[in-house]
Amino acid sequence: MKRNGTTSKGTTRWRCKACGFSASKKRPDVTNAATFAQFITHCTTTETLSVTAKRLGVSRSTLKRRFTWCWLVDVPDPTISHTGRVYDQIFIDGTYTAGGCLIVAATIDHVIAWHWCYRETSRDYQHLLSRIPAPLIVVLDGGQGAASAIKTCWPTTKVQRCLVHAQRVVRRHTTSRPRTDAGQTIYRLALNLTQITTLDQAATWGGQLHEFSTIYQKWMNEKTRSKDPATGMWVTTWTHANVRKAYNSLNHLWRNNLLFVYLDPPEGVLDPARVKATTNSLEGGINAQVKALAHAHRGRTNEHQRRMLDWWLYLKTELPDDPIKIARQSNWGKDQLAKVQILTHDENRADHETGRPALYDNAIDTNYNHSTGIQKGQI
Repeated sequence: MKRNGTTSKGTTRWRCKACGFSASKKRPDVTNAATFAQFITHCTTTETLSVTAKRLGVSRSTLKRRFTWCWLVDVPDPTISHTGRVYDQIFIDGTYTAGGCLIVAATIDHVIAWHWCYRETSRDYQHLLSRIPAPLIVVLDGGQGAASAIKTCWPTTKVQRCLVHAQRVVRRHTTSRPRTDAGQTIYRLALNLTQITTLDQAATWGGQLHEFSTIYQKWMNEKTRSKDPATGMWVTTWTHANVRKAYNSLNHLWRNNLLFVYLDPPEGVLDPARVKATTNSLEGGINAQVKALAHAHRGRTNEHQRRMLDWWLYLKTELPDDPIKIARQSNWGKDQLAKVQILTHDENRADHETGRPALYDNAIDTNYNHSTGIQKGQI
């Protein structure tokens, strides 16, 4: 074939000398790469589909059709290529979106791994932590599921309770304007947590907590006997239950050495100055942006929302691969589509020996079929 001018778009036209057939050479890989780059930009920013379509000069339905195969490309697991890496400190926390509960494990600089679930249970945290080597320190917000999973998966790891969350627990019991002297004192002790920078200040704070229990122990042990209006039975309750709960929450953290691990890090920490006492880097740097991205693309199906957030989190890992390279290796989503077609085809077969029905059907069979699984009827 020889060159025969160009098309209206400027593409070189080729013509066969023998038969006169005319055609232009196409590069679907270049087109797919450009489409997937547009898809990643749309997924990892707050730019809506309408704005993206307007920027590219196409309609919204056209761009939606172009992105059909892009949703099939799987996001790689970042922990597979970084096995064996031991981190000094890891922050773990969960956040809720329309796509479900997202549990994220990250350092102060980048994302390590994440896991989708319905709620923050011990089993779901174990699925996440089992993929990561045990760090030296882990910071958590105080969820019971995370604490149980850490004891199972990382028994030698030091646990640092987020000081901001410890303050929130106290404020939830006493409010930000407590009326009693004991409530004001315990709330002031909680506020002083985030201002402690040395071990001497931590020891002083512990002494003040012990002094509080000495002064107000009798007052906190007071009980009230009242009649339950529902059952009519007399019940005994703590008179100052809220202040008592606030004190017990801080006393539990102090006695179990969960408050000041950042002041006395374990051996092996490379840079003790980078050890933090809160999960602010995770909640503000990752969870807040995840929620903003989910809100900007609200209306997506749960599966699509999870896939969008998966790409955003993957690009926040330490050494992410080029998304276009990943899509090219998966044959632009055709490998995943082939697996889905094979799986559906196998599951839709009815087993006449066991009587298992087909996955789906489109009519009532008028002929005899030796299967009690498929509903029969009269035509």
